[in-house]
Amino acid sequence: MKADRLYILLLVLLTLASCSRIPQQNRQFSYDPTVNFTQFRTFNWYRAEVPKPIAGGSGPQFNLLLDQKIKEAIASELVKDGLRPEAENPDLLIAYDLAIDTSQINTTDYSFPEGFGYGYSYWFGYRFRYTTDNLPNYTPIQSFPTGTLVIDIIDPDTNQLLWRGHAEAGLNPSSQDVERINVAVANIMSEFPPITGRRR
Repeated sequence: MKADRLYILLLVLLTLASCSRIPQQNRQFSYDPTVNFTQFRTFNWYRAEVPKPIAGGSGPQFNLLLDQKIKEAIASELVKDGLRPEAENPDLLIAYDLAIDTSQINTTDYSFPEGFGYGYSYWFGYRFRYTTDNLPNYTPIQSFPTGTLVIDIIDPDTNQLLWRGHAEAGLNPSSQDVERINVAVANIMSEFPPITGRRR
């Protein structure tokens, strides 16, 4: 009996120790209060618009595995909320971005739409051609602290941004810290779908 209790205590301590290495993440949410989010049943990914290189290939920090891990984590949270993937006619489109330090990047090698930010999508693809008019306190990706993960949910019929969540997660585009990714995504998606009237 004592051995069982000791084993359980050890498991609890190990769990707490693993959680403690990931710092508390500052998270925030915003959404269009006129939308009934309970009506949505399916989702797909917002089609990325790849920046056209003027000279050379993809940027040095692009990480396809990181992109895959983030998408897997987001999809997992959406499925837990009762949504399912749908390629043809989804109710919602999902996009994400990761704020990175762009101070050392030579932006003259790439062409971008004027007025748009470049975060992780600097190497992967532009996601910000959707409308943000109805979202309170909209902030472009380049205004977030480095390492901030941003998740956007868009109406495919109107191309309108309906919901945004972000967390200062300390993510690095050159690594695949799966635990940190999962924690960040779970933190962000914990308030989706939003409960009308809850203060953000």
